[in-house]
Amino acid sequence: MRHLFIYVLVLMAACFVQCGENVNNNTDHNSANNFGNNNTKSADAPKSYFRLEVVAHKPNSDGVCGDVYDLKVLADTTIVPDSVRFLVDGVQVSAFSADTQYVLDTKNLRVGGVRLSAEAVLGGKTEYLSASLKLKSDIEPRRLSYKVVKRFPHDRSAYTQGLVFDNGVMYESTGLNRKSSLRKVAFEKGDILQSIPLGDEYFGEGLAMDGDRLIQITWKNHKGFVYDKQTFNKLHEFNISTEGWGLVLHNDTLILTDGSENLYFIDKNTFSTTKIMQVYDSNGPVTMLNELEMVDNLLYANIYQTNLVAVIDLATGKVLRYIDFAGLLPPTMYADDTDVLNGIAYDSKNKRLYVTGKNWPQLFQVDVNF
Repeated sequence: MRHLFIYVLVLMAACFVQCGENVNNNTDHNSANNFGNNNTKSADAPKSYFRLEVVAHKPNSDGVCGDVYDLKVLADTTIVPDSVRFLVDGVQVSAFSADTQYVLDTKNLRVGGVRLSAEAVLGGKTEYLSASLKLKSDIEPRRLSYKVVKRFPHDRSAYTQGLVFDNGVMYESTGLNRKSSLRKVAFEKGDILQSIPLGDEYFGEGLAMDGDRLIQITWKNHKGFVYDKQTFNKLHEFNISTEGWGLVLHNDTLILTDGSENLYFIDKNTFSTTKIMQVYDSNGPVTMLNELEMVDNLLYANIYQTNLVAVIDLATGKVLRYIDFAGLLPPTMYADDTDVLNGIAYDSKNKRLYVTGKNWPQLFQVDVNF
């Protein structure tokens, strides 16, 4: 009887092992089937044959305007595309041909991020390839000094964000929640001729003038306002996709900053972004771009939290020079709420440049020593 019991136990154990092997085999079989299905799906997807490589002519180049690069369409096999064309920032630089290489001279390119792409055609199908470059400026900006020509009284309570000169008066946008405003100022005496507050929830920022319109943006509300220049009646509101810092009008296009190195070019009627450009100097991106002004077709940008104003070439995004306004406000005029330099306005008719700061008691007419 005992032998019979042991025999039964052995038989049950063998059955259990066999059943376990069947379960494992079924699992492996199902896994294999699933893997095969995945292979089938992958086979249905478009196959990539090529890649775009960017090779600098100058060894160890860190990306400077003027560097030369080879753009190469390569494959891991012996397959060769029927034809290729190359594009830079979406603009074709070579027509379709059998040449799989293009020599790119960057001397005339803008600074910052540059999109490189190629279209490789094989058997009637086009494969789209992409790469990128970041280019610093090839110009070492000089630091310029200044001379104070005149001083004018300025409302110390004005947290200046935007400043515009027009026909003998200043239009000013001031910031801070529950203190933001739009103002018209007789700057020679400092008298406030006209003023309206923004809503308590808004922090006023940059200001631009377009004919009979004043355009003001806000900081974090993603909101802007258009006013009648004479009455300050609000004509309408618009949305902006970024933070709002500085604003200026140039050639019927608004240029906006958001505290980064980016300049946003915005249609003045639809307020949609049409282009983004970066600002770089010889060291790399220039961030904290704030208040803006156009001065004889050059863009002046205050670098927030510094005494510097960058002079920028709008064709390339290169900083050409820095104006250093250190010491402009005498230490004896500082108070507890005195903040940084901010506010640039230009009288294009008389070639006069004005600057001030946040909660500064004076506005300065200055000459820059070019």
